[in-house]
Amino acid sequence: MKPLLTSILLLTLSPLYALDLPPMPEAVTSFGAVISDGWLYVYGGHKAEAHSWSLPTTSGAFHRLNLNRPEQWEALPGGLPAQSPGLAAHDGKIYLIGGMQPQNATGEKPLLKSLSTALVYEPKTAKWEKLPELPQPRSSHDIAVLDGKLYALGGWPLDTSKDTGKADDRSKSRPLHDTALVLDLSKSDAQWQSIPQPFQRRAVAVVAAGDKLYALGGMDAQNKVSAAADVFTPATSQWSQLPELPTTDKMKAFAVAACALRGEVIASPHGGSVYVLRKDAWQEITHLQRSRFFHQLEAWEAGQIIALGGTDDESSLNTLEVLTVPAQPAVSTR
Repeated sequence: MKPLLTSILLLTLSPLYALDLPPMPEAVTSFGAVISDGWLYVYGGHKAEAHSWSLPTTSGAFHRLNLNRPEQWEALPGGLPAQSPGLAAHDGKIYLIGGMQPQNATGEKPLLKSLSTALVYEPKTAKWEKLPELPQPRSSHDIAVLDGKLYALGGWPLDTSKDTGKADDRSKSRPLHDTALVLDLSKSDAQWQSIPQPFQRRAVAVVAAGDKLYALGGMDAQNKVSAAADVFTPATSQWSQLPELPTTDKMKAFAVAACALRGEVIASPHGGSVYVLRKDAWQEITHLQRSRFFHQLEAWEAGQIIALGGTDDESSLNTLEVLTVPAQPAVSTR
């Protein structure tokens, strides 16, 4: 076959989603996203400028995009305004856990409170159902499902009505969670259980890969940005640490996005570099066309990842970017 004809055939056979995806219905940061059964779901988010919070500028919208025929986004029943909600999928259902909701109107002094809400969406009926509420409100966290159990790691129970007014004292009035939560989805009467968590960070990304959970990046209780990588093995209830993400960006891995692809952890921190975790070491494998943070990263077919939403430091984004992640080279047995 001639090279030109081969190129034409390869282009013709390339999946549509790799060529073009329509922009998100809203340009948002700090939103939830997940892929389930060929659909990309997005929920909520922050619609205003950075550090400008109000209930009207907090999204309660819920949309999905058919990645096999990505023509337009479909509006779904939402309604709960929330920033940084945890969104995960299991057995065809979508789970919405926690988040932050401003209580103030536009132009008023921000009054920010974390939510204890826990909901599950059934696409077949297009309805939400309540789950047991969180023991404490939680936002700026992330969630993941591993072996039929839903985990919530990191974050804080934010309530700015408790602020003392002194910025130096806010580490006392805004404590971070020092325990993680788990809910057994196989039990209809299950309740949230607390498990030890050796770190305190918010704006983290949580990924389930293999038999482990990975909690990446964020900001610690002293408001210092972090590139840390903590690992939890549920089978042994043991925590361990990996080398930090090797980003040299001043934001480190604050508000990092991450996902699991082919059983490997992929991370996209501020600055645009994309890293893969291989043999407990981070490797830079590709680069986003534009730097993002407070965005989401989702794994798709054919070794691809989708980066969506977030901010480029100047404005909120509604664009999606698809990148191919090279597979780990095969090891020769000769």
